[in-house]
Amino acid sequence: MYIQLLDTSAPELTETVEEQLTLAQKMIQDFCDWGIQFLPKLIAGCIAFLAGWWLITIVCKGMIKALRRTKVDATVISFLNSTVHTALRIVLLIAVLHILGFDVSTLIAAIGAAAVTIGLALKDSLANVASGTLIILNKQFKIGDYLETEGLKGIVIKIDMMYTTLRTYDNKEILIPNSRLTSNNITNYFVCEERRIDLIVPISYTEDIDKARGVIRKLIDSSDRVNHERNNKIAVEKFSESSIDLMVWIWVRSDDYWNASDYFKEHIKKSLDENGISIPFNQLDIHIMDEPPKISSEKKKSAE
Repeated sequence: MYIQLLDTSAPELTETVEEQLTLAQKMIQDFCDWGIQFLPKLIAGCIAFLAGWWLITIVCKGMIKALRRTKVDATVISFLNSTVHTALRIVLLIAVLHILGFDVSTLIAAIGAAAVTIGLALKDSLANVASGTLIILNKQFKIGDYLETEGLKGIVIKIDMMYTTLRTYDNKEILIPNSRLTSNNITNYFVCEERRIDLIVPISYTEDIDKARGVIRKLIDSSDRVNHERNNKIAVEKFSESSIDLMVWIWVRSDDYWNASDYFKEHIKKSLDENGISIPFNQLDIHIMDEPPKISSEKKKSAE
């Protein structure tokens, strides 16, 4: 009985094995055929990948050298190098996949959608990065300049891709987004080598204008802080209620502006005091009459 069952199942087992072998041979044959057809694309894709990678390296190195020649900040060079590297590698990957025969339209659409989503989510940060790049490339201001914007004043101590840091004279740090610096008015006090000190010096109406002008002129001419080749002017600005206001222009080096301003404010006052020239304060003269003014009979009649 056992032998009979073995004999009857042997042909079925043989057929099953033959079918599996035939299927395996077919799969191997199909794979070989596909490999023969795909091999040229694979070789072309490898060549394109290696050539593209080499070309990207050459382009980025050339860009870095060009930026360094123009003395661009190292932070900008690093950022641009990373950005260009990543963008070109993504383009290279898409090109290689296309050479290999893959449908890249879906991939391109997905990358575009992702880029739009990321851009919308990070629009403020990207705006700051773009503004920081423009600030450094255009050299709108540099570290060490004294800026004023939106009521904020300070010396520039750092320019990053996102923020510019100012330090006030009382040693506070102010972080300003770069996009605000490129979209608002900025006053750069130290962009030029020289600045003009503008002072208003009031003197009493009883004082001699020429004498006061001579005292201030002597102080200016004796100072080595002043650029004597410029128009250092002393003139009457206006007639105020309690004083005659003298306008004083003094040209000095920008890096010495604050010290020179403090110096002249103090020493102009001292020089005027030494020469007996008074600086008046606001005052009101009140005249008191002993008797009220008499009204004529004609005015009385007209009033009645």
